Order: sequence, then structure tokens, then C-alpha cells
Amino acid sequence: MAKTKSASLLRIFRPTDRDIEFLKAKFQIHPLILQELKTTTVRARVEYYESYLYLVYYFPLYDTKSATTTRTEIDFIITRDTVIAVHSEKIDALDSLTENTAESSLKLLYTVLQALIEFQERQLHHVREKVESLGKELFKNKEKEVLEKISYLKRDVSEYRIIVRLQQSTIQSLLSRGLKFWNKDAEIYLNDLIGDHLRIVNQVENYREATNDFEDTNTQLMGLKVNNVMKTFTILSFLTFPFMLIAALLTIPARGTPIINTPGSFWIIVTLIAIGMVSLALFFKRKEWF
Repeated sequence: MAKTKSASLLRIFRPTDRDIEFLKAKFQIHPLILQELKTTTVRARVEYYESYLYLVYYFPLYDTKSATTTRTEIDFIITRDTVIAVHSEKIDALDSLTENTAESSLKLLYTVLQALIEFQERQLHHVREKVESLGKELFKNKEKEVLEKISYLKRDVSEYRIIVRLQQSTIQSLLSRGLKFWNKDAEIYLNDLIGDHLRIVNQVENYREATNDFEDTNTQLMGLKVNNVMKTFTILSFLTFPFMLIAALLTIPARGTPIINTPGSFWIIVTLIAIGMVSLALFFKRKEWF
């Protein structure tokens, strides 16, 4: 015999005063909590009351137009037979839910949070694609373009990381308070949620480490290129400055200046400078200084 589904999901999008009055009359929710449903809560948390749980859950949403991840809040009120989800932003993960009922509010909450976690993991695909793309561009003499992409990627990963870190303490808190609200049966479901969330955290940390590694490598490549340019200018300066000084001294129109009155002195000076520069260049080449 199939088990009766006794718990249902109630979603409230951008709650009005009428919605607040309905929740107060039907579920006897404390007025202070009902007021928080209409505003942004300062911190994510789980609160235990005798007849319900109050869960503030932060959820990351990726905006493809601005290429940024923003934090949206979902307030859950969990009674024995109802899971109430209150939010002010459109959330596709909730819209795509196929099951809005379950055998208990525990299993229904588990289904909802699993859907949110799976959606977060799908959202991370754009980060993975960017990381893989950057890895292929590192050694293609595009240091400036790569640095710009790394900066955007670091911002994206950091925004995502902040939000999922906030979720971590919330889900762990849900475990301790959920055992009081339901019973020992809740432990396996809530531990599974913690494990799935840690998988998201680990992915974000891996992408963060990869991005930092790419940034270090790109910085080293830029530094190597700058050093090569500086070395080239230094060698050119050393090759030209001494001989320019000698040429200037040999062309001073003063008594006793050697060569200046010698026929063909100009070409003699040019030849001596050329021989000196070529000799130094060959010496530097043998030393592998360039």
C-alpha cells in the first residue's frame, strides 16, 4: 500500500499583508518572524519553536547579463505538515519542482533543499568553463587579456564562495535543531544535505585555487616578459652609450684631439665604434646574456 503524502509545499512570492495575516491565522507564527518575511534578514539561521522551525536560507543566483552572482533569501517555515517557502526573487529551482507533497515535512524539506543544491551545482558550470578556457590561454602571449578574465573570474568565485559559506553553518544548525523538531529519523536526511553542500563548497574551493594558480602563472609570464624587455634595453644601452661617449670626445674641436684632423676621420670613428659594438655583442652572445 502506498504511503499517504501528508505534507505539502506552500510558496509565497513577495508576501503581502494579506499573506502575513493568512500565515498568522493558520499556523500561529510569531508576529516578529512574520515581519521578517517581508524584509531582508541580516543573517542566515535556524530557529526552533515547539510547533515549527524557522529557516533563513541564502541562495546564489547567477546573472548572465552582468556576469555576477547575487545573494537571494528564502525564508522557510516548517510545520509538522507544511513547508512554507517565502521569497522575493524568481527562483527557477523552485519553479521546476515536480513534487510539492511528501510523506512528511522532513522529506519535503529535504526534496526542496536538494533541488536548490543541485541547481547551485549546475550554476557552477559557467565557472568551470571559464577556468578551463583560461587554462588553454595561459601560454599564448595574451597576458593582458588573461589578467582581465582572471579578475572577473575571481570576483565571480568570491561572490559564490561567500554565499555557500553562509549556507554551511545554516545546514549544520538545521541538523541539531531538526533532530529536536522531528526525531532521530531526520539525521540521515540532514547529514546527506550537509554532504551534498560540502560537495558544492569543495568545487568552489577547487575553482578558487585553480584561479589563484592561473593568476600566479600569468603574473610570472608577465614578469618574465618585462624582464626580457628590460634586459634588451640594458644591453642596447651598454652597447651604445660608451661608444657615443667616445665619439663625442673624439669630435671635440679642441687642440690635440686625436684623429679629428686626420683625412677620413669620420669613417675611422664609425668603423671603430662598429667593431667595438659587434665585439661586445658577440661577447654577450657567448655568455648567453641575450
